Amino acid sequence: MVERAANHTPGCAECNKSTAAEGQTAPALVDAWLVPAFFSLIMLIGLVGNSLVIHVVTKHQQMKTVTNFYIVNLATTDILFLVCCVPFTATLYPLPSWIFGEFMCRLVNYLQQVTAQATCITLSAMSVDRCYVTVYPLQSLRHRTPRMALAISVSIWIGSLLLSVPVAVYQRLEAGYWFGPQIYCCEVFPSVHLQRAFIIYSFLAVYLLPLLTITACYTFMLKRMGQPSVNPIDSSYQLQAQAERAAGIRARVSRMVVVMVALFLICWGPIQVCILLQAFGMRSYVLYKLKIWGHCMSYSNSSVNPLVYAFMGNNFRKAFKHAFPAVFLWRTRQRVRPGNMGAQEGGEMDRQAPTGQAEMHFLSSGS
Repeated sequence: MVERAANHTPGCAECNKSTAAEGQTAPALVDAWLVPAFFSLIMLIGLVGNSLVIHVVTKHQQMKTVTNFYIVNLATTDILFLVCCVPFTATLYPLPSWIFGEFMCRLVNYLQQVTAQATCITLSAMSVDRCYVTVYPLQSLRHRTPRMALAISVSIWIGSLLLSVPVAVYQRLEAGYWFGPQIYCCEVFPSVHLQRAFIIYSFLAVYLLPLLTITACYTFMLKRMGQPSVNPIDSSYQLQAQAERAAGIRARVSRMVVVMVALFLICWGPIQVCILLQAFGMRSYVLYKLKIWGHCMSYSNSSVNPLVYAFMGNNFRKAFKHAFPAVFLWRTRQRVRPGNMGAQEGGEMDRQAPTGQAEMHFLSSGS
């Protein structure tokens, strides 16, 4: 999410002026090195993870599905955000001033808003898509096409680019004072009401509506999966077998839903709440620290997306293993040891037995 503070330095201007007048330098804050280090870790993990997602999908024909198209779009958005925004934002903490000029001030903050909005709307589109294929499996065969997924993704990008224009228009360089004269990159709206209106819009579009959409879709899927689908004439054994299989599937889906909703809440909630509080007049050192933590959590979402929405799927794990066999070589050697032969044979038998994977296509990232 866009950092809407004028700078990252706490304290009032009058105190800073008086301190500077006494010949003292700016204090060495822990944020100056800790936050950039965390951003560097986020960038490394995010670039590697998202690049692997794109590599696995583009190199395997069986992975080129509608669901994976959304995942690739999500990975591309995260890479764009990590490359174009994270390095510039990291410099705000060790450097007292913005040093990249007014054009980059507008561009970086504009891209932050665009990518954040595109990411959250793409996550919502993925949830709706998985809900549709689960609830209406036959109808989805006609309507869920790569062309439709492409049209939706392009619409998401066009909408995000247009709706984020106010960030570029009202972003500018402002003079400030923090142990000497400084230059800050900040948003300056024509009025406080317009600024608050845009912040409320961002809260709804980037956080609240996607959260409600994701939660509603997966709740509806769980409810749908809990309904029996066998005919009354089926034997009691078939009823019991299907009930046990459905219970196992619901348990796995429930864990997946909890992970998705929890990550969305943790990654995007703090910064959104802090921005709302700040927009409506709350100013404190505690809020400043909470906003830094929320800023880090929102950025970390770009590095955890590949793990949650790709590598937790069975088909992605198989394709990743096929693309990078050396990574899994140690597991193969472990299985061929004499003491593990029985476990290996049992695993093969389990894979041959029906596991109800057909009902899990919407979570396998391969449907």
